[in-house]
Amino acid sequence: MSNEFSSLESSQKKPCEKGLFGTAFEPALSVIVPTKNESDNIEMLLSRIQKAMAGNSIEVVFVDDSSDDTSDVICKLSDRFSGLVITLLHRPPEQQTGGLGGAVIAGMQIAHAPFACVMDADLQHPPELLPQLLAVAEQKKADLVVASRRTAESQVSGLNLMRNLISRGLDGIARIFFPKQLRGVSDPLTGFFLVRLSAIDIEHMQPKGFKILLEILVRNPNLVKAEIPFHFGLRYAGKSKASTKEAIKYFSLLWALRFGDSDFRFIKFVVVGSSGILVNSAVLALVSDSLHIYPLLTAAVGIVISTAIATVASTTWNFILTEWWVFNNRPNPTGRLKRYGLFFVMNTVALLFRDPIIYVLTTLLGMYLVISNIISLALLTVLRYLLADGFIWGKSKSKDSQVQIVP
Repeated sequence: MSNEFSSLESSQKKPCEKGLFGTAFEPALSVIVPTKNESDNIEMLLSRIQKAMAGNSIEVVFVDDSSDDTSDVICKLSDRFSGLVITLLHRPPEQQTGGLGGAVIAGMQIAHAPFACVMDADLQHPPELLPQLLAVAEQKKADLVVASRRTAESQVSGLNLMRNLISRGLDGIARIFFPKQLRGVSDPLTGFFLVRLSAIDIEHMQPKGFKILLEILVRNPNLVKAEIPFHFGLRYAGKSKASTKEAIKYFSLLWALRFGDSDFRFIKFVVVGSSGILVNSAVLALVSDSLHIYPLLTAAVGIVISTAIATVASTTWNFILTEWWVFNNRPNPTGRLKRYGLFFVMNTVALLFRDPIIYVLTTLLGMYLVISNIISLALLTVLRYLLADGFIWGKSKSKDSQVQIVP
C-alpha cells in the first residue's frame, strides 16, 4: 500500500474513541462505516445495528471525512449505545487520500474482528442483514460475502431508472476489463459486503473512489465467495456522493487495476489503430477518386460501397499488424480466419456504442461535448484492446471458483 495509508496514528485524528482495546478484545464483527456529512443518519444507523446484532460483541468503526458536525454527533451518541464499541477516525481534508475506498481501508487497518462488514451510513444498506452476512461467511467458510443488488430476489428502489442503467453500464465495463476475476459475482460494484480480513492483502491496496469491492476482487482473485440478495432502499437523509468526479475516478481505477503504470502491448495496439485511420482515409480517397466509382453509381450507393471497401481494407491492415506485432508471442487457440472474423465484428460493434457513451457523458454527467467525444474514443480503444487481449488472442482459460448465492 502507498505511504499515505501506512501510518494511521500520524495521519489521522481520533476525536473520540469508546472502549480500550486490550489483546483479549476480539469482537464478532467490525462494521466499517465511511461517512461524509451524514450527521442526520448516525443515530438511526447505530440504533438499527445494535438491535440487529443484540447479544453479540460488535465494533463500529466510523472513518469520517465530513465538513459538518458528523464527528461531534458520533461522539455524543457513543455513550448511548452500550451494546456497541464505537471508534471514530476523523480525516482532515489533507489526509482524505483514496476517497471512500481509502476510508474503508483505513477502517480495516484498525478493525479488531476477524470479519469486517463495509456499509454506507445512509441506511440504503439495511443493518438488519448483518447477522445473515456473518452467518453465511461462517457456514460457507467464505472469505467474502457480497450483498447483491443484482440477484433475482434483490430490489433497487434506491436507484431511479437512469442511475440503475448507468450502474449496470459501469458494471458491464468492469466485466470487460476483468472477465475472469468477476465471473460469478453478480454485483461487483456494491458498497455492502463482508470480508475476512486475514484473506486479503490490505497493505497493497491502492483505493481510488467508491468501488473498493472491485479492487478487492481483482487483487485477491482466490477468495472463497458467497452472495445474499438485499433490498437497496431509499436514502434516509443526506445527499448522494455520486458525481462526474467519481465517474472519472472509477475509470482511473479500472485502468490502474488492469494496466498498472504501463502496458507496452497496449501502446502498440494504439499505434496500430492510429495507422488504420490513415489506411482507411487513403483507400477511401483511392476508391472514390482514382477509380471514379461515383459516376458509375448513384451518390448514395457509391458512398456506401467506397466506405465499405475502406473499412475492410483498414480492418484487414489492423488485423495483420495486430497479429504480427501486438500479439505475436501468443499461442493461437483458434484459426486465423476465425480471429479475423471476430476482430472485424468487434470493431464494427464497438462503433455502435460510441453515440450512447457520448450521450451518457454529455447529457447525464454534464461533460463538454468535445471532452465526451475524446473519452468515448479512448474508452472504445481500451475496450477493443481488452476484447482482443482476453478473447480473440486470449490466453488459455482456467477454471474459476463460482459464487454461492444464498436465498
